[in-house]
Amino acid sequence: MRVIITLIAIIFLVSCKNKKADINIEPHNFYQLGKNRVAAEWEPAKGVMFTCPPIIPKELIVELANDTHIYPIVDGEEAKAEAKEWFLKWGIDINRVTFINLKGDYDIPYVRDWGPAGVFVNDDGFKLVDAVFINSDPFSDRACNDSLELHKSDETGLDYHSLIADSSITPLANQLDMDIFKVPFTSTGGNVLTDGIGTAFSTCILLTENRFNGVSNEQFYSLNDSLLGYNNYHVTSNFESDGIQHIDCLLKIIDEETLLVGQPPTDHELFNIYEDIVENELSTLKNPYGRPYNIQRIQLGRIVEEYLTAYTNSLILNKNVYVPLFGVKTDSMAIEIWKTIMPGYTIKGIPFVIDNQEYLVKNHFDEYKEIGANSGWAPDDALHCRTRAVWDEDMIFISVNKVPAEQSDEYEAQIYVTVKEYSDQALNELDIVTYWRIKGTDSWNTKIMTNYRTQHHWFTNVPVHENNTVIEYYIEVNSKSGDSKTRPMSAPNGFYEFKYVSQQ
Repeated sequence: MRVIITLIAIIFLVSCKNKKADINIEPHNFYQLGKNRVAAEWEPAKGVMFTCPPIIPKELIVELANDTHIYPIVDGEEAKAEAKEWFLKWGIDINRVTFINLKGDYDIPYVRDWGPAGVFVNDDGFKLVDAVFINSDPFSDRACNDSLELHKSDETGLDYHSLIADSSITPLANQLDMDIFKVPFTSTGGNVLTDGIGTAFSTCILLTENRFNGVSNEQFYSLNDSLLGYNNYHVTSNFESDGIQHIDCLLKIIDEETLLVGQPPTDHELFNIYEDIVENELSTLKNPYGRPYNIQRIQLGRIVEEYLTAYTNSLILNKNVYVPLFGVKTDSMAIEIWKTIMPGYTIKGIPFVIDNQEYLVKNHFDEYKEIGANSGWAPDDALHCRTRAVWDEDMIFISVNKVPAEQSDEYEAQIYVTVKEYSDQALNELDIVTYWRIKGTDSWNTKIMTNYRTQHHWFTNVPVHENNTVIEYYIEVNSKSGDSKTRPMSAPNGFYEFKYVSQQ
């Protein structure tokens, strides 16, 4: 009898260890296409915009031109000729440059804020978002219902209105040969971050701006949902004592499930403010696939007195991340954090020593020197604020519902992927592949993914392994057009991972 019981127990345990995950797939395992969709920062881009004369350093312009196509914005032929002369002097291949001619004003250099996001309109192609931008970037304190402190015109002393910036999307789109998509609300670029699958993050000053312009909170959420596809809009508290409160200086969305959030020194006046936002706001949220966000932190340093470094104000562009460096000791730690959180990407630290720049907007940085800073990056205005991607309207879109960090070793891990190819070419179903391997090994195993109901949803599994086995994996999609993309984009140098664990 004891032998029989033991054999039954062994058979039961073996059957459990070999048990496959229930193929009880639910629609929520995938991103549901069918609404308008705004591209995330890590999606494929053709290049990047900035203005000339620049408010970014030569070092960044040269790096961008080496890595991608650049779209400098100039005001007239004279400015174009001057920019071209400097680019040639710096050894930039002029074939990698497309000039955009726009009239300039106070706001034009901050192309992140007035410049267009890219929206894929359901069944109507790719368009540039033309949002309302008439108040420049007003200030407020931390109160979400506070009044706005608007910029004043030097000429009239009255509230400054960004008439030129607000009307620049149409000529910009014409020169890029793209259509525009007008939305009747304010969507200031530095204060709107998205994951590309219907989630957006902003601080509450954006609601205040919209109320000031006659758009109620309810209208704001409803319009963002119906026009831009933001069905999950997370609005955090303001985080600056007094400032423009742009969320790209507080956090960065790394992927659909990961947030990188700044952390001031413990003796800084804003330390408790940041911690409260993390613990009582961000930690309570669920990502689009139903799990808590993976929240990572990046240590901030002091530039001058209480001014903080803005390391989240970095630019993710294709396989590179451009990080502003401020000439302080926390710079090196920031680079290491970026390398850890985005493996396989090339992390490029970009210093900005004002005195070393020959080609720069005149007098723009006088106030920096008045406070004793020689860095052209500011705590609320750094690298991300001064650049804007030009998206690939024919991109292959890939969103991965990743395996949780710990996966029971009683079941095979399931990977769910949503794919859409925006060009006229159809995807070859045999070319949607999962690559996986055990950590510490060199060769990749491949599994062709299985289609689930629609041409956009795919799944596969990774075989069960013993307790504490770490699995690395990535997704590759190949199009009949010859295009090929991976998630993460840095694969195979970068990849996702999870660990099989035994559970009681």
